[in-house]
Amino acid sequence: MAKQERSERTMERLVVAAAEQFGAQGFARASLADVSNSAGVTKGALFFHFSSKDQLADAVLARGQDVLETTVEELRDLEPAFLQVVVDATHILNRLLRDNSFIKASVRITRERTHDNPVSLDFYPLWLGRLWKLLDDARRNGELGPSVTDASARTLVTAVVSGAEALTWMRVSREETGQWVSHLWELVLPLLRFGISEGQIRTTAPAVQVPKSIR
Repeated sequence: MAKQERSERTMERLVVAAAEQFGAQGFARASLADVSNSAGVTKGALFFHFSSKDQLADAVLARGQDVLETTVEELRDLEPAFLQVVVDATHILNRLLRDNSFIKASVRITRERTHDNPVSLDFYPLWLGRLWKLLDDARRNGELGPSVTDASARTLVTAVVSGAEALTWMRVSREETGQWVSHLWELVLPLLRFGISEGQIRTTAPAVQVPKSIR
């Protein structure tokens, strides 16, 4: 049991160190030696658990997925309207892109790793796919206007996510990016909502800035 616990602790150190190194240096530049040194383990121990840099990247992306699902789950517990959850998730993303090593690393891995086709855990397919599912839930809940097509709703949400990520990449401050996200939602929400009066969906950041379980 003690040996298994040591192995699990080593894996955890390696995944955390990989996220920190990929997020700070980029996936292409960070080396496995950087990861093992940061984790305080030998390269032999690293290769015992992860056979390649890509396998280590997949483990980091999987942790990024955990952050996303935890975020959405906790926001769903706080808000009855699916559209509000979508808005709040984009504000939380603005903070995660700066403060959460797994999300920062997920962006760098997705941007820099070369694949013929993106994998399901890559940042953009993962986040956009989850928010699009929330839009489907909003549709079933009668929150989207009947004239709003699924493609149009997804395009608007994609614009918000892509804009927030681009502004972070440009080193625009968290506060300014948050204001940009709020202003954009003020513009697009009237195009989306149905049966929800103006003011019922808050466009500003939620009171809970980052779910407690992933801080």
